[in-house]
Formats: sequence, C-alpha cells, structure tokens
Amino acid sequence: MTHNNDDSDQKKNDLTIGKIESLQIELQTNPKSLSFAQLADLYLAQNMNVEAENLLLRSLKYHPGSVSGHMLLGRVYQLKNEDQKALEQFNICLQKAPTNWTCYLLRAQMYLKLQKPKLALNDFKQVMLHNPKHKGVQKSIIRLEGLTADEYDEDLFEIKNINQIAASTSVATPVNASTALITNEAWSKLSPRLERVLSLVDAFTNRQEYEKAIKLLRECQSEFGDQPNNVSEIQSRLLKLSQFETAEKLRPKEAGHISLARQSLIIEKKQKALELLLRRIVETRISPLV
Repeated sequence: MTHNNDDSDQKKNDLTIGKIESLQIELQTNPKSLSFAQLADLYLAQNMNVEAENLLLRSLKYHPGSVSGHMLLGRVYQLKNEDQKALEQFNICLQKAPTNWTCYLLRAQMYLKLQKPKLALNDFKQVMLHNPKHKGVQKSIIRLEGLTADEYDEDLFEIKNINQIAASTSVATPVNASTALITNEAWSKLSPRLERVLSLVDAFTNRQEYEKAIKLLRECQSEFGDQPNNVSEIQSRLLKLSQFETAEKLRPKEAGHISLARQSLIIEKKQKALELLLRRIVETRISPLV
C-alpha cells in the first residue's frame, strides 16, 4: 500500500514538473502571457518562492491589473514575513476585486499575525458574506467575537426595524462600517444611518439570522433606494441572501390594485438597480487561477 502511494505521489510530482516546464517555455516565448499566474502558483506549491517572486514582479509590469498576480505576490511576501508588503498587495487585490473572499481570508490571517483582531474579524465576516459555508472561518469568527464583544451590544440584535436602529444611542460604529473595509470606497459615499443598518445586516448574516437580515434590507430598499450607490450595496446583499428566502417569500405580491403608472415606475427602478448591480459584478469579476 505504501509503495502504491509513493508511486502515485511520484506521478503527481512528475506531472507538476512537466506542467511547470511547459509554462516556462510559453513564458519564454511570450513574456506577456497571462499564464504567469498559473506558473507562479505552481512555483509556490513546489516551494520555489524566489522563482515565484521574480516571475510575479516581472509579469505584473505587463499586467498591473491582474488580481491573481497581486494576490500571489502577497502570498510570497507573507511567506517571507514581509507583512506590510503582503498587506499592500492584498489591499490592491481587494481594490480591484472587492468580492474576492480568498484574498479577504489571506488578509485576515495577516491581521491576526499583526495582533489586530477587529480587522481580522471584519475580513473573516467578508469571507462568510461571499462564502457562507466556510466552516473554518465560522469558528474563527466565534472565537474573535469573544475578543471584540464591544462591536455590538447584545440587545441591538433585538431591534426590529431600521427606525429603531437609527434611534438607538448604544450602537457603536462597527469596524466594518468605515475603518476595516480599507479597500472599499463605497462606504464613504453612504449616509451614516445606512452604514449602521448595513453593518447590522452583515452581523445578522454572520449569525445566520437570515430572515432578520433580509427584512432589514427590504426596509432599506424603501427608505434608501433612491441613490445608485445605496441600491448597489443593498441589492448585492439581497442577491447573496436570496438563497435563504422561501419560495413563498420570493413569489411576487398581488399588484392588481396598483396603478399602471406606479407599476411602470417600480419596474423601471428594479431594472436600473439590476443594471447597476450587473455592471458592478462585471467590473469586479476576476479570472480564477487555473
């Protein structure tokens, strides 16, 4: 059995080496090839960190907008214990792709190493927002919330609507509303009140209280849905949480009593919101590593 495992490992290693050699030839022929990210990833898997760093620094001059390239270079610096350089690369990555949960996870690990638990907690929550089934991150959030319990008072989670949230004087501005989302400029364009509500929505989501999160977002649509940036933030969360809505709630309400003009206005607003969300998704779409 051990002999068979050794043979299997050797075959995998041979295939990896063969792939590396093939990509090296491609990059020599065409230094501007986008395959550099795949080759750098294979270098890291083989502990060829120096080769990976040299390749990434050279290739990013041709492809400065490569999300994968910046994330891999951040990993290189992370392995070299060059923490600030690693953070810089992860920040660049998230500026270009604010939904890249893998990069949030890498940055959270850096924040833990730098003893910044609140920033780490915020990034772990971003991972859960985009990948809610990540069990390892769920455990990390539970541990870190014990260290950052001042982020929310427990009775805040009993609030039923956004008017109560705005009226509450005990709500501290959460880390993820303004300070921790270093790479997401959208927050700076939101009203403080909406920031507060969306932060609570994110907290409900991470507590897996999806019904409460969705209810607050629906109320946000009515109150804050007249500005494009607000629509984008609200709709992106509703889109992610839609998987937790029941079929009954997803069924459209009867609209027989609504005037045709009103129906037309509602449809137009929904179309604009979806178009804005689609543009945002297209702009932040990244190419996964092969």
